Amino acid sequence: MHWFFTVLLIAASAGTVAFTGALLRRLFTTAPDAAAALAVAPTEDPPEEPSA
Repeated sequence: MHWFFTVLLIAASAGTVAFTGALLRRLFTTAPDAAAALAVAPTEDPPEEPSA
């Protein structure tokens, strides 16, 4: 019977690792729209000060 609980514990641990990996991937990746927008215009020019 303890083999059943061992397998259950291993499965729960694997699920926790997979879920944590998915959360970390979402945290450190950008959405495709945001990445495309940065590729088109990576930086904006600062506004120029009017000359007096």
